[in-house]
Amino acid sequence: MKITHYLILAGIVPAHAALLSDFDGGGGAFTDAAFRQGPIGSVVEGGPTGSYYNLLNNQGSTGNQIAFAATGTAGWQTASLTMDVRGDQISADGFGVAFVDIATYGNDIANGTAEEERAKFNNSVGVGFRTFNGTNATVNYNGVESPDASYSLPAGEWVPVTIDLTRDGDGALISASVAGESVFTDFALAGAPDDFRIQIGGRTGGAAMVLDIDNVNLTTRRCP
Repeated sequence: MKITHYLILAGIVPAHAALLSDFDGGGGAFTDAAFRQGPIGSVVEGGPTGSYYNLLNNQGSTGNQIAFAATGTAGWQTASLTMDVRGDQISADGFGVAFVDIATYGNDIANGTAEEERAKFNNSVGVGFRTFNGTNATVNYNGVESPDASYSLPAGEWVPVTIDLTRDGDGALISASVAGESVFTDFALAGAPDDFRIQIGGRTGGAAMVLDIDNVNLTTRRCP
């Protein structure tokens, strides 16, 4: 039994953990852009664990994206994205996390659909966390969205956000949680990119909000 157990362990490929950014100098490169009238996001000093990134700064008509450098995800079997998020003065419109297909978009920052909080990109997986008229989330592949699922975003508090992907044939099973509470569990997606990078977007319209992110990490595992 022990010999069999060791043989099984020998066939497991170790997980690849990558700190995308802690905004204190740790992690890889990132690029950011503003696609509407509001100001671009910025790194802010003085957070609870050092600097953080202010994606939305409580101004209307803002549409911002921050994209992280590729980490070599081709051939992934599981992927887990974790980060800390803080929302305040929450009115509109929300934020989204995208697993952007590198074959489609390359490594340049991509401007998706007109709603950054839905994280819709071609041939890509997105999770959208809307904050207008309540807090509702969706997942999507190639722009095809799931039904809404409610979640809670406590104002003014740093909370963990986790998104997990598991390969399932040509598609993937996706789970997500906010502040330790499940939002989606093993929702089946019709497809998923083989090689992706992480991009986070936020938007406001006539109303506004504050949205900060920190400690963005991506862990992937491949089959042997």
